[in-house]
Amino acid sequence: MGDELEQTLLQMRALVDDAVTKTRHRAGAAQGALTVVADPSNERIRRSAERLISTARRSVSLALPCRVTMSEALSGLLDMLREISAAGVGVRVLGGPGILDDRNVRRHLASLPPRPAFDVRISAHQHQEVLIVDGRMALTRAEFGVAGPQAVTIRVPMVLRALDTLFTGAWSSATPAQSYRRVSARGRTEIARQVLGCLTSGITDEAAAQSLGLSVRTYRRHVAELMQELGAVSRFQAGVHAVELGLLTA
Repeated sequence: MGDELEQTLLQMRALVDDAVTKTRHRAGAAQGALTVVADPSNERIRRSAERLISTARRSVSLALPCRVTMSEALSGLLDMLREISAAGVGVRVLGGPGILDDRNVRRHLASLPPRPAFDVRISAHQHQEVLIVDGRMALTRAEFGVAGPQAVTIRVPMVLRALDTLFTGAWSSATPAQSYRRVSARGRTEIARQVLGCLTSGITDEAAAQSLGLSVRTYRRHVAELMQELGAVSRFQAGVHAVELGLLTA
């Protein structure tokens, strides 16, 4: 599962870079299919994101780089996203564990209803930074060899459909933020890290329990609890999920 998600995210990045490079050199680019925004201060890029979000009628999907916090990426757009979700627009935010460092994000997650219109999921994999609105327009980071932050607005239907499909694939493999916070809190305790390490090493329960100074019964109880919280049906899968969530290194 981890390799498949990594491939999906790499495809998303490659698709954007390839489409931007090709389409910029076509006549369609002059008709507004692509709009490049170069902005050393990020302010123009943020305003472009605001304008795009304000036009949303059905959905907003946002993928953030793994190590970027919500504050760094959105600079105050969280309230705007909350407002449009309250008006019936579905909002999906896919990011790394860093977005949970933002106090406003934690407050938002604490107030979510059981089936939220504004949902956040976590993945430890690197993402192409992209904002997709209603499947008809996208704003994404891109590299053109020019110094300073850059972004491109995309209105090419084929590229938008592919981006939306890739985002949905990455989204379906990510962990709901509320579940991640619960697993993360337990998984970052010293005993949990040690147990997870034993799981990935492949040693027997008896040897693992002895190395940790636990009874076999207590060790197996820790294993069962961690597997349940990680949503794993096997010990191997528990180790894979722990790596994906950043609880263990690969």
